[in-house]
Amino acid sequence: MASATQQKKTAARRGATRKAPARGASRAVSPKKSRQWPQPNWKIIARVAVLALALALLFGVARGWPLLQPHINPQISKIRVLGELSALRQEAVEQQLLPYSTGLFLSVDIQRVRSALEELPWVASAEVSRIWPDQLEVVIQEQLPVARWGEKALLSTQGYLFTTADVDAYAHLPQLLGPKDAQLRVMQQYLTFSQALRPLGYSIKQLEMRERGSWFLTTQTGLQLLFGRDHLVDKMRRFAVVHEKELKQQIDKIERVDLRYANGLAVAWRAPTDSETTAVVAQ
Repeated sequence: MASATQQKKTAARRGATRKAPARGASRAVSPKKSRQWPQPNWKIIARVAVLALALALLFGVARGWPLLQPHINPQISKIRVLGELSALRQEAVEQQLLPYSTGLFLSVDIQRVRSALEELPWVASAEVSRIWPDQLEVVIQEQLPVARWGEKALLSTQGYLFTTADVDAYAHLPQLLGPKDAQLRVMQQYLTFSQALRPLGYSIKQLEMRERGSWFLTTQTGLQLLFGRDHLVDKMRRFAVVHEKELKQQIDKIERVDLRYANGLAVAWRAPTDSETTAVVAQ
């Protein structure tokens, strides 16, 4: 009996801890998780947007360029050449510029225009610039001839040889002569002789370098000087000394002075004298 009673008490205790759910009570529900959307890749979106914008602009420009081109890149209306050129040289410049006179303002190759002008032998340099909205401006620096080379060419101070259609206009310049491709050496010697003769009151009319390298000079007064091939500076100094001491007072009577001697010179007179040729030794 006791054991039966004890079992009932134990069962009662166990059942006491369990409570039956009240009727009408709601069950606890776990909250639902919100749906996660993928994060946008803004770098890709930006690139796509830029590409789309570029395509739109390209398409718009392609369609609108024919309308904008006459205003943005018009045809060249005029090429202005600054400086005073002779009629023949002006015509030569215009002929060189003709291929570019109908080009487009922004598309014309300035370097090619400049090169075309500098192909003219008498042009030292050319500058070409754009003048808004539709013109080109050209400034030409001409070669400055200081002497004639032979009969048909001119020489600059740098010994640059060039030709011109109006070579007769430079007949007043001194004439230089010499072997082929010797113009630079002849020009340098011309400048040296000119500097030495200027204090004596002479200027050069003609200077010739002959085939064997000897030099023959004629002044504007008609005086002829023969120098030979070497020791040119010493011979010129010798002439200057003897000129001041012996020749200056009667220089109008002298036709030629031969300086090809080692220690002196020989004088040939214009009019017959007691001796056709007189030797003078420099002291």
